[in-house]
Amino acid sequence: MADELNFETRFSKSRGMFPYVAGILGAVVAVLAFMYLTGIGREALPYSAYFERRAPAAADGSEALSLQTLTHTIEPKMVTIEGTVMNRTEDDVADLEAMIAVADKFTLPVQTVNVPVEPAPLPPMGTGAFRTTVPLGENGFGSFSINFRLADNGPFVPHKDERPDAPPALEPEPQSEK
Repeated sequence: MADELNFETRFSKSRGMFPYVAGILGAVVAVLAFMYLTGIGREALPYSAYFERRAPAAADGSEALSLQTLTHTIEPKMVTIEGTVMNRTEDDVADLEAMIAVADKFTLPVQTVNVPVEPAPLPPMGTGAFRTTVPLGENGFGSFSINFRLADNGPFVPHKDERPDAPPALEPEPQSEK
């Protein structure tokens, strides 16, 4: 007799997976909202230690470093890049690295090198130097770019380019006809 009282509606057998998926997504959103609002688990995030290391800032709020000199020498199978950088902050900058990316004449990357800036703790208003030699491939040298960052994949440290302008090229003096 219980089998005879089976009421059929249009939702009884054709629900599919939608209610289950919607219920699971709703529960996930509710848990994430709860964790965000209460702060539970914030200290357990794997990148929280990464954000504890911050790039220094200058007293005026601008870039922390000033690129003073930058030269490169191209040889047949290698390029030597060297330069100096000044600490514009009021604190020591420890473990500073110059990250130099070299590209060939077709702008394809050749190599990226992390070079330590010496002296190791760069004093306030002090100048540090870096130098590296990068072997080139068969396509020669095209260009390079430079950025500064704290060691061990730390945050990038902004810099401003304060290299002196190149002296104007001397034009030959016109010769007078005699």
